[in-house]
Amino acid sequence: MKKVLRLFVSLFLICIILICTLPFAYMILMSLKSTINAYDFRFSLDTMSLQQYRKIFANPSFVRYFINSVIVAVAGVFLTLFTSCTAGYAFAKLKFKGNDKIFLCLILTMLVPSEVILVPLYIVVRGLGWVNTFKALILPLPTAFGVFIMRQAMLAIPNELLESAKIDGASSMKILWSVVLPLVKSAMLTLSIFTFLGAWNNFTWPLIITTEDALRTLPLALTTIKAQYDVDVGLTMACATVTFLPPFIFYLALQSKFEAGAALSGMKS
Repeated sequence: MKKVLRLFVSLFLICIILICTLPFAYMILMSLKSTINAYDFRFSLDTMSLQQYRKIFANPSFVRYFINSVIVAVAGVFLTLFTSCTAGYAFAKLKFKGNDKIFLCLILTMLVPSEVILVPLYIVVRGLGWVNTFKALILPLPTAFGVFIMRQAMLAIPNELLESAKIDGASSMKILWSVVLPLVKSAMLTLSIFTFLGAWNNFTWPLIITTEDALRTLPLALTTIKAQYDVDVGLTMACATVTFLPPFIFYLALQSKFEAGAALSGMKS
């Protein structure tokens, strides 16, 4: 009976996986076809080519959008790691007045929907004169979520290890860089994945804060190109595939570390 139940569960999970991956498979297959018909389901090697990809990368605007997305996502990852690691270390290992209360207030900001702060954030950024700049796209990326993950990971590090480093004359930054960060690599990679995916797929904030075409990112470009080439499904699917693949490859490369980091951050309180 247990074998039958296990087989049924396995078949059910396989069906769920196929249903979830079917849209992505359809998108990739359609991007390899020279077609204007979304319902053309004839797939053979003779009808597939990289023609659509050559078309979109021959467009200087699309290349500019791609480069902008790479700049924003990569810079956002580094900025988030820096702010989250330093703040997480302070909350986890440094003793100062109001440590727990400040951390609680920081965590409470995670309860506020991101859409709520769009207007005040736009007013602040506009007041600083950062509209249509990379600073406006990158600086708002770090969140309290990153601080939470890094703090949870650093709580697992024994205080005796840090005390030994202090006795040897190491400063707080030296301890963070040489002792703490090598021990929380899994959590850092997990945070990198979340940040990269969020920055790469972000649509609303770049739409609000950029009006110049030279600073637009791929999600915005996808909307524009979709309207421009609405009759050519293959071309639209090629744009969607280029937008989808970088974060997917980034996730696959760090998948094993992501699982370890997620488990680590969930075990400590």
